Amino acid sequence: MPANTSFDLVNLDFDAQKTALINFLQTQSEFKDYDFTGSNLNVLIDLLTYNTFKNAFYLNMALSEGFIDSAQLRPSVLSHAKELNYLPRSTRSAKANITVSFQATGAHAPYVIQQGQTFTASMKNNSFIFSIPNTITVSSANTSYSFTTDIYEGPYVKESFIFDTTIDLPLRFKLTNPNIDIDSLTINVFENQFTIGTLYNRTISLLGLDGTSQVYFVQTSPVDGNYEFLFGDGIVGYQPKNGSLVVADYRVSSGSPPNGASRFSINFDPTNPFNELVGNVTLVVNTNALGGAPIEDIETTRFYAPRWFQTQERAIVPTDYQVLMQTQFPEVQAINVYGGEKLTPPQFGKVVVAINLSNIQGLPQTKQDQYTAFLQSRMPMTMIPIFVLPTFTYIDIKSTVNYNINTSAQTPATLLTTILNAISAFNIANLNSFDSTFRFSKFTFAIDNADPSIISNITKINVCKKFFPVLGTPQPFTTNFSMQLINDLSPIIYPHAIGEETCLTSSLFTLNGDPVSLEDDNNGNINIVKQSQNVVTLVKKSGTINYDTGIIVIPNFQLDQYSGAAFQIFVTPRTDDVSCNLNTILLIDMNQVNVTIAQVRQ
Repeated sequence: MPANTSFDLVNLDFDAQKTALINFLQTQSEFKDYDFTGSNLNVLIDLLTYNTFKNAFYLNMALSEGFIDSAQLRPSVLSHAKELNYLPRSTRSAKANITVSFQATGAHAPYVIQQGQTFTASMKNNSFIFSIPNTITVSSANTSYSFTTDIYEGPYVKESFIFDTTIDLPLRFKLTNPNIDIDSLTINVFENQFTIGTLYNRTISLLGLDGTSQVYFVQTSPVDGNYEFLFGDGIVGYQPKNGSLVVADYRVSSGSPPNGASRFSINFDPTNPFNELVGNVTLVVNTNALGGAPIEDIETTRFYAPRWFQTQERAIVPTDYQVLMQTQFPEVQAINVYGGEKLTPPQFGKVVVAINLSNIQGLPQTKQDQYTAFLQSRMPMTMIPIFVLPTFTYIDIKSTVNYNINTSAQTPATLLTTILNAISAFNIANLNSFDSTFRFSKFTFAIDNADPSIISNITKINVCKKFFPVLGTPQPFTTNFSMQLINDLSPIIYPHAIGEETCLTSSLFTLNGDPVSLEDDNNGNINIVKQSQNVVTLVKKSGTINYDTGIIVIPNFQLDQYSGAAFQIFVTPRTDDVSCNLNTILLIDMNQVNVTIAQVRQ
């Protein structure tokens, strides 16, 4: 019998490896009738099995680390990302904008506020240090002084290195702190024992570089994943002289915890070292702290590195914008990009960037300026970005769930909680983003699978938009649901009984002291109606609804008060599968999910 016919080369189980070795020996004539159990040879077989198992395990793990898709160690993932020219995002410092005012004698004005001067932010039981990123000169025509500046969370630290060409090149200078905000890194090189250093600029490309370009490159260390920097080789990028002193300045960040900080106190005398301050320093917060983020985890790196390589630092197609923005700005939770020709009226030559930001209210102008500056160097020269906030469309759920009481150990209350958790999980996994689609069959399937005792569910959906209109003043009102609406209902004749089905309804609002609401007449007209004693009466005609496009127009819409946190309009879509596009985010409003539990005995 051939020597390899009974040996298993694919099984990594220890016992299976040992059995394979014994089976192999039993095929040899010398051991054909040998009893391996309890013998000395059994010990040797165990030793061989251990060795085989360890080698197989090692080779399997080593091979896994050789690919970005299967690597588990952070240095391995970062090394593969480096091959794709992708630098994982570092910890990001939260940024606030403040104005500092003070009185001083002015004897030694103007006053110089050095980079790195600090403020303390107080948040609940925590405090954080914020620093001035650049040196500021403050002057005044009188004794009142003020300056406005951005401040970033985290203190500045320095690390010094010697450029020693006797060591094998290229020299890599590893930064010791893993929580560095890499965007704050500045490198100064002191050659020939000069007291004034030369500032080197960070670069991510070789384009336009020659042997005189004073630049540095940033990458991750293959040992522990910390950031490190290196210089050019004299052909591409200038190489400092031997013995030069290299000083790295950077900020150490706490990441996202300082986001939202709005109370700051100053930690220095703005007239220092002359001590000419008169009275107290006044500090006004113009923008609360935002933008802080933790260091990128390996799963995010694994996802973005190949896609970053595809973009090649260019913003051409929509996915390029998504990758570039979400890797550079961690506060961008969701993004959608489309051409200006889709706007009404069309704006040719524009690119619309719809952004949903996490933990940031609205879209601050400072953020728009930051995003524009970042994209314009990567976009075609003729294109102009327009940033817009998302609009939200909500799925309104009404469901009756039947469950077999004989097979369930849960009470109706606990079963309701289980179902709501399943709906919430469906919302997170399938919606709450741009270009999402609500699939009705998948949703009802998720309810049925929430618990084994659930037999069936009868679910109806409406679509809702929320508004915050100006009270007491007639104003034109237009909204677009961007979907086809049900149009086969019988026309409404007023007055009519409560409960007759219409395509459009609204939450209650007050007009001229009366509680009223909106509804359509199933014939394209929107009316203001009043309910009284199970009868709906017409107050006045108000606007129009297009069932094919979902556009609602009310030329002069007035309400004096509305109930709840927002004024809501509900419509019934023509199909149970609901999609959104452009700058619309579709999601389920968990506060308006109405689930009824029905017990069934089987």
